[in-house]
Amino acid sequence: MKSVLTYLLLFLFVNSLQANDAIEGKWRGTIVGHVDDRDYFIHAEIAAKKREGEFTIKMKLFSEDYTGEFLLQTEMIAEKLYIRKLEKIAEFPYPYLHIEDCFTGYFLLKKSANNKMELDLYRNPVYHKIEEFTNLDGDGNFSPGFQCFTTVILRSKHSDTTFNAKEKRSDSLVSAKKIRADEVLKRKQVSTKTWTVKKNKIVLKVWDNNKEDGDIISLKFNDKWILTDFLLKKEKHTIPLTLNKKENQLLLFAENLGSITPNTAAVSIDDNVLVRTFILNSDMNKSETIKISLADTKVK
Repeated sequence: MKSVLTYLLLFLFVNSLQANDAIEGKWRGTIVGHVDDRDYFIHAEIAAKKREGEFTIKMKLFSEDYTGEFLLQTEMIAEKLYIRKLEKIAEFPYPYLHIEDCFTGYFLLKKSANNKMELDLYRNPVYHKIEEFTNLDGDGNFSPGFQCFTTVILRSKHSDTTFNAKEKRSDSLVSAKKIRADEVLKRKQVSTKTWTVKKNKIVLKVWDNNKEDGDIISLKFNDKWILTDFLLKKEKHTIPLTLNKKENQLLLFAENLGSITPNTAAVSIDDNVLVRTFILNSDMNKSETIKISLADTKVK
């Protein structure tokens, strides 16, 4: 009886060491089925804690215009790595509402079809009060500000390095946007132009209304860059937008001064009722803005 008990304890100990070896280290992740149709990826590092079966996951979630860093506290039971807690470390350029809902439940440790280790996320359902739904969709119904991914799968680094180039590109783009965000804060914002639209779906057009002189601009709509490092030409560039709130701001950021100062752009706003054109001037010390108001938050 004693030998059987010893063998059982040894078996459990060896299995525990194998489980630790199987998940400790660096992983790459792919994300499928997000509402905004962007590609998202994960770079994670899993480390064992002092208490047997507990692990921390340092997780970086990134796309071409977003990066978020999180710390997950997890516990391995059988082949399931349960998520006990998620801590937000940093998000740029803005936090995703309720992103913690997307990382609940557990990762199932399994082997893929090509015999490589995978962690497949099985998420718990999460419920919210209707008051938390503040955005309107195209049909005028309230919708959440963030919808979770359909599928999240992590693969060990030695078997999946296909996203290294995309991660480097993401880091480079996010770094450039952080620099631009710092520069926006330094420059004075000039706000003298206002316009009220009657529908929440509008179309912007931007072009050089004078002589083409090499002006390069970026356009920021509320918290999102909708145009970056764009060379202005006589030809009009079209940008469709949906207004999700009553008060909005469009900012013209000068990336250079061209050959004729200041950096000047023509911007038209079309709500399918009326078209209004504004001339915006920005330089390396100030950025001009347009305040765009929605006459009625109800979609028409």
